[in-house]
Amino acid sequence: MCPDPIAAGPAVTGIGGTVASHLFLPGDVDSLTFGTLGPVIVRKLLDAETSHRRLAFRAVLDALRDRPGAAGPLMSADEAWDLLVDVERRRPAAVKVVLDSPFAGAWAARLLRRLHTGGTEDVPLWVEVGYLHTMAASAVVHAGGPLDIRVPMRQGVIHLPTLGHTRFADHEVWETATVRMSERGVEIITAADRILLEGVPAPTPAGPGGPGGPGMVARAVPVTQVWRPTRVASAVGVVLEDADPYRLTRHSAPPVWLPAADLQRWERKLAAVWTVLREGHPGLAEAVSATVAAIVALPAADRFHSFSASSNDAVGSVEMSEPHDPVDGAATLAHELRHALLGALSHLDDLVDPRAAPRLWFVPWRDDPRPTRGVLQGVYAYHGVTDFWRIQRRRARGAEAMLAHFEFAVWRRAVLDISADLLRDGPLTGLGRRFLSGLRLTALGWIGEPVPTEARRLADLVHADTRAMWRIHHLVPEQRLVHRLAAAWSDGAAVPADVVAVPQRLRPDPRARALDSRARLARRWLAERDAFRRDERDAVISAADAALIAGDGVRAGRLYARTLDAADQTGSADRRDLVGLGLALGEHTTAGRVLRRRPDLVHAVARAAPRGGGAALAAWLSPCGDEPSF
Repeated sequence: MCPDPIAAGPAVTGIGGTVASHLFLPGDVDSLTFGTLGPVIVRKLLDAETSHRRLAFRAVLDALRDRPGAAGPLMSADEAWDLLVDVERRRPAAVKVVLDSPFAGAWAARLLRRLHTGGTEDVPLWVEVGYLHTMAASAVVHAGGPLDIRVPMRQGVIHLPTLGHTRFADHEVWETATVRMSERGVEIITAADRILLEGVPAPTPAGPGGPGGPGMVARAVPVTQVWRPTRVASAVGVVLEDADPYRLTRHSAPPVWLPAADLQRWERKLAAVWTVLREGHPGLAEAVSATVAAIVALPAADRFHSFSASSNDAVGSVEMSEPHDPVDGAATLAHELRHALLGALSHLDDLVDPRAAPRLWFVPWRDDPRPTRGVLQGVYAYHGVTDFWRIQRRRARGAEAMLAHFEFAVWRRAVLDISADLLRDGPLTGLGRRFLSGLRLTALGWIGEPVPTEARRLADLVHADTRAMWRIHHLVPEQRLVHRLAAAWSDGAAVPADVVAVPQRLRPDPRARALDSRARLARRWLAERDAFRRDERDAVISAADAALIAGDGVRAGRLYARTLDAADQTGSADRRDLVGLGLALGEHTTAGRVLRRRPDLVHAVARAAPRGGGAALAAWLSPCGDEPSF
C-alpha cells in the first residue's frame, strides 16, 4: 500500500497540453532532510518545478486577457504564446531551452505580482509583457525559423533570452525592434540600425538539468552594432549570465558584459569548484549539476563574507560573488542548492501555515529579524552548509582544517537552536513539521562528532556573540521599568523588589550592520594568523577584539571596560564593546552572564543613568536579568 502523499501538485506535459500530478511521499521528504540528496528525489523536485513554471505562464496569459492593451505596440500575449506552441509542435527542445531558463520563471512571477497588486514599476507594462515576445523569438531561432516579430528594446538594449544581446545607441528609453529570420539569417532591425547574425548549432543549457537543444552561438556580422552572445562556462556546463533583465532577485537590471579576462577567470574558478565537489562530495556534485543552470557572476566580496542569493521564482539560478578559493565556492553552492530544492518543494505545498499572523525571528546568519518562511529557508541552507563542512574538514589540512572544524561547529549549533525555536513556536504545517523534524534529527546525530578545542572555543564564542549582538540592537526593554532601574542605580539603591522581570519588545534596528564582525575575525585567526597579527599591530583590529579572539579574556575585559568607561563620560556606551565585555567575562561570572543574556537591558539602563556602568551595572541587574524569549 502506497503512503499518502505529503505534497502533490499539477503537472503540465506541454505548454498547451494536459495536466497530471506530481506526488511527493513521506519518504521523499525524509530523503531531503537526512542529507542524501539522491538523484531521484532531485529529479522529482525539478520536474515539479518545470510544471509550476508552466502553470505560472498560463496564469500570466489569463491575467493579461483582462488587460487587452497590456502588450502595447507588440502583438498580443496570446499571439506570442501561439507562436511558442507552434514551435513546440515542430521542435519541442527549442521551446524547452527557453522556457526552462530560471529567468523565465522570474519574469512570470514578477509580472503576476505586478498584475495582481496593480503596482507601478520603472519599466512600462508593455515592456515587461514583451519578455514573452523575446522568449518566442529565441525559441524560433533555436528551431531554425522563419520569424518576423516585434520585441521591446530596454534603454537601447535588445535581449534574446538564452541567445544574447546587443545595444543600440541614440534610441529612446523604451522602443521596439524587429527580429527577423529568413534565408539571409537572423536580423535585429530598428528604424535606424540593424545587426545580422550568423549562428552555428551549439548546446545551450536548458535550465535545471543541463543541455536542452541547439542554440545560437553568434558570430556577429555587424552592420553598426556588436552582438554579445550568452556565454557558458564550458567545463561545468553552466550559463554565466550577465545580460538577462530578470537575472537579479530584487530588481530588473541592464546588461553588465563580463570582460573576456573576467570570464576566463570565472571559468577556471568554477572548474576548480566542481573538482572540490566531485572529489569530496560526489552526491552534492550530482545534485548541483542537475539543479544549477545559471550563475550570475558578481564581484568578489571580502574574505569570509562571500555573497550569494537565489529566489524561489528562479530555481536553478544562483547569484554569487567571485569565490576566493574553490572550497569557498563549493560551500556557496551547497548553500544555494538547498534554497533551490526547498523553493521547489514549497511550490508543491505549504510548509508554513498561510493563515498564521506574521512573526519575526532571530537567526544567527542575518543582521535583521526574519519572517518564518525566511527562517525555514535559512535552516535548510545552513543544514547543507553544515553537512558540507562536516565532510570537508576530513579532507583539509592545517589551518584550512581548523577553519572547516569551526564552520561545522558554528552551523551545527545554529541549525539545532533555530530548528528547536521553530518546532516549539513556529506556525508550521504538517509538511513543515516533518521537514524540520528531519533536519533537527540529522543535526542531533552530528553533536557527538568531536571538534578540536580551539575551533570549539571560538564557535561557542561566536554563538554567544551573534545572539547578544542581535538582542542589543533589536530588543527594547519596557521604558518605564528602565527608568526606575536607572534611578535606583544612580541612587546607589538595590534593584526594586517588584522589578523581577523586565519585558522587552521587538523593534528592528535598520542601522544594525555587520553583527558577525567578530565571527569574521575568528575565521581570520584560524586561517590567516599572520595577517590577523599584522592587522592587530596596525590597529586595523581593536586590541580588545584581538585579545578576545586569541583567548586572553582577562586582557580583553580590561580593554573593553576602559573603552566603556570613556564612552560613559559622553553618554554613548557602545553596544559592541558592551557585548564584548560580557564575552570576555564569561558565562561563569554574574556580570558576564547578564551581559550575554540581557545586553539590551544593561545598555538601556546605562544610557538612562547619569553615571552609566559596565560590569558593575550588569552584576547589579542580575535579579532581573533572565534570558528573553527571542
